[in-house]
Amino acid sequence: MMRKVTLLLAVAALALLGAGCQKLQSRDQLNKGVTAFKNAQYPEAVEHFKTAVELDPNFPTARLYLATAYMQQYIPGADSPENNKMSQAAYDQFQKVLEADAKNTVAIASIASLYLNQKKWDEAQQWYEKLTAVDPQNKEAFYSLGFIAWSKWYPALGTARANLGMKQEDPGPLKDKKVKE
Repeated sequence: MMRKVTLLLAVAALALLGAGCQKLQSRDQLNKGVTAFKNAQYPEAVEHFKTAVELDPNFPTARLYLATAYMQQYIPGADSPENNKMSQAAYDQFQKVLEADAKNTVAIASIASLYLNQKKWDEAQQWYEKLTAVDPQNKEAFYSLGFIAWSKWYPALGTARANLGMKQEDPGPLKDKKVKE
């Protein structure tokens, strides 16, 4: 009976050590990923961060770095399947960060930025509004909301000026009251 208890305690101790060892391995992979990230070796960094997340799925820093490494590989304006895949991978990982911490400002701001860079104005606006709700002192979020409003409005102004026969370089406001409204 005493042997069974001792054996059971030994197995439990090994299990605890193994879990602790996995966390150490996860942190080691995170450090290797950070080194690769700092050297702009993003694909290599992604692999290290993926391994860190696999070793410790509850390690939010590793997941945040993984999402950021994907985001660094996204090229705004380059519409290709590979580029869209990077954007989606970043979005998915940032969402997982938010599942664990709904107020993570880095993840919220990053998703907003992804949408902004894709010119998905409505989605970007929603995420920047979430960011301002979580962090009302975030000046960049308010600036981005203003930029989005301008980006939605400006093409309509250009169209209205063109319909009135005004050239882009013509000074002055719109003179037709109905068009101005």
